[in-house]
Amino acid sequence: MSKIDKIYKKSKRMEISDQSRIVIMSDCHRGAGDNYDNFVKNKNIYAAALDYYYKENYTYIELGDGDDMWEVTNYKDIIQEHLDIFKILKKFFVDNRFIMLYGNHDICKKNKKLIKEVFFKYYDKLTRKERDLFPNLEVLESIILEYYGHEILLLHGHQVDFLNSSLWRAARFLVRYIWRPLENFGFKDPTSAAKNYRGSKKCQKKLLKWSKKKKKMLITGHTHKPMFPCAGDNLYFNDGACIHPNGVTALEIINGSITLVRWELSLKKEQIIAVRRRQIETIEPLTKFYQDKIDKNCLK
Repeated sequence: MSKIDKIYKKSKRMEISDQSRIVIMSDCHRGAGDNYDNFVKNKNIYAAALDYYYKENYTYIELGDGDDMWEVTNYKDIIQEHLDIFKILKKFFVDNRFIMLYGNHDICKKNKKLIKEVFFKYYDKLTRKERDLFPNLEVLESIILEYYGHEILLLHGHQVDFLNSSLWRAARFLVRYIWRPLENFGFKDPTSAAKNYRGSKKCQKKLLKWSKKKKKMLITGHTHKPMFPCAGDNLYFNDGACIHPNGVTALEIINGSITLVRWELSLKKEQIIAVRRRQIETIEPLTKFYQDKIDKNCLK
C-alpha cells in the first residue's frame, strides 16, 4: 500500500478530456518466437487491434509486461522476431501517441542504458543498417490521467506482489531456468499471479483496497484477469491480457466513457476467418464512477 503511495506521488501526469481516445493494453509477453513465446498465438489478433486503434487516432498505453524479458536473454531477439508489430508501435510513437510502462517481466526497462541499447534502434536485415525504432524512449512505472479534476492512476500492478517486485531477480531466475522448462510437462509457474489463483486474488485485494481508501480510479494489469466494476461499487479496473486462449482484451476510454473489449477470431458465412472487436462490458461515463459531479469547466 505504501509503495503505491510513493509511486502515485512521483507519477507523470497527462490531461485527457471528452475528446481523448485512449486504449490500454498489457501483458503481451512478446518473446523470441520459440515454444515459450505466449504472444505468438494471438499475434495476428493483436496486430489487427493495433491497426484499428492507430487509424482511429487512439493513444496506445502499454501497461507493462509488453516484452517477456524474464524468459528471453537476448532482448534484441524479441524485436527481430516481432519486427512487424514494433513497426506498428513505431507509428504511434512517431505521432506522439505511445506510452510504455514496465511490469515485472520487463522491469529491466527502468534501466535507461538498456533502453538506449535495445529500443532506440533496430537492425534492418535487408539494408544491413540500423534504423530508428523508439529514439529517446522513456519507459515509466506509472502515469496519472487527469480527467476534469479527477485522477486515474495507471501502473502494472506487480508492485503489491512481494516476490515479483522486491524479489524480482530471484523470481526471474526461477522462471528462466526452472519453471519455464517445467511448463512443458504441465507444471504451473507459482511466481506468476496469472497462473496462481491465490496470488492473483491477493494482488487484486490489495489494489482494490488502495483504490477504495484513496477514492481514486486505478487501472492495472499483471493478473491477466479483466475487471470492470459496476458504477458506484469501486474504482478498480484491470485490462486483462493479450495472451488469453480466446483473444486479446483492452480497456478503451473515449468520449469521456470507459469500456472493456475483447478482440477475437470469428468465422464469417463465407467460411472466412476474421478478427472482430467485441464489447464485453457496457460503455460507462467516467462521471458515474465518482460520487461528486465533475466540473468540466475546470480545464477552461
